[in-house]
Amino acid sequence: MSALDAWRREIRALIPRGFLRRDQGNGLLISDYPRWAGSESVTDRLRRAGYRVEIREGLACLDGTEAKYAALAVPCPQPPPPEDQLALWALARRLARDPVPIRDQPRQLLGMTLKYLDAGDFSGLYRALAPEIARLQRRGRPLPAMAGAWILTALAERKEGNPSC
Repeated sequence: MSALDAWRREIRALIPRGFLRRDQGNGLLISDYPRWAGSESVTDRLRRAGYRVEIREGLACLDGTEAKYAALAVPCPQPPPPEDQLALWALARRLARDPVPIRDQPRQLLGMTLKYLDAGDFSGLYRALAPEIARLQRRGRPLPAMAGAWILTALAERKEGNPSC
């Protein structure tokens, strides 16, 4: 089960019409609900539910607020990883140990991590995340600590075959 599944269910309940997909660009989720009548009230409901909404060219780019992201940080047991995921597991443990407040964490990397985890692409996530983390470390920038917790949870769920902790 992806961390985005709960957000999808909640957003889907607030959007009466239109599609809701993982954004292929820099956004997290995207919907065409603004093309339908009454989109202002839908936007207001989404914002009250804790989502950031940006309307561009008839599409709504959706992302979580800091509070929404913080709510995803649920600890999960950390069994030893499968051998082919050891590098990702080590990177995730490094990130999860970093006490960075959510407001300082790079939101783009948090969103990217959620999208890769949602797709179940652990090797792609490592290939995309590792160089970004190295770049942030070289520049002395805050790291996406929550991403580490999400990765560890996803790896534990995959190993155990447990869809949720």
